[in-house]
Amino acid sequence: MRVHRVVMATALAAAFVPGSASAEGLAGRWSLAVQGGTDVELSGNVHEGGAGAVLGLPTRVESRSFKDVYGPGFRGQLSIGYGVGAAKEVFVRGSYYKMNADTLQVGTVAGLVLNADFSEYKEWGAELGYRIHFGTTAFKPYVAPVVGLRFISKLPATFSVPAASVVLIDVPFYDSSTVGVFGADLGFSYDVSPSVALGIEAGLRYQTGLSDLEGLLGTGLENINDVGSRWSVPVLATVTFRF
Repeated sequence: MRVHRVVMATALAAAFVPGSASAEGLAGRWSLAVQGGTDVELSGNVHEGGAGAVLGLPTRVESRSFKDVYGPGFRGQLSIGYGVGAAKEVFVRGSYYKMNADTLQVGTVAGLVLNADFSEYKEWGAELGYRIHFGTTAFKPYVAPVVGLRFISKLPATFSVPAASVVLIDVPFYDSSTVGVFGADLGFSYDVSPSVALGIEAGLRYQTGLSDLEGLLGTGLENINDVGSRWSVPVLATVTFRF
């Protein structure tokens, strides 16, 4: 629904601007771009598998990916660009992303189901990019390599064995983390006027590992959270204003 509202808002904004089939060169012009969408998870685990003992009972944990643990979230982005050539611009971008987790089985304790409920994933990010546009008509594809940082909130987890009425609340799992991010965008924009463009964009992002905590110290499962990196594809609707 949020993505739909972003698209509707961009369309309404464009409707009040006189249309034009040709775009001016980008050199010396500033831009402000607003984006909304989501991430498609490709790979990366929240935790690995392992074997140990919890409360003195034999415990087995199976690996679970970000896609297993979290449902699709909402990504919002705002960027400011400056044209350094007729079809080239540099930009800085701020972003926010949030995902919610569902309770899921991650293993067994003495043969009984072991569930985990991870806290919501919240991320603030900043990226620096270089965008190259192609074509001379109102419809233009573009590519943009990017590099940046993401600041991610703590990710504790609550583990439970329902059959035994055992619950371990807010077990420290990942600390607040500052991670690197690298990738590229591929997009298409359409100039509805010399000052407004609508578009859609997909990217590829690699995010480095999270800062793990030893909440499972002494269980033999201490290393299952020595991961946390992820590959994802952000898919975004875009409206760009140039001035």
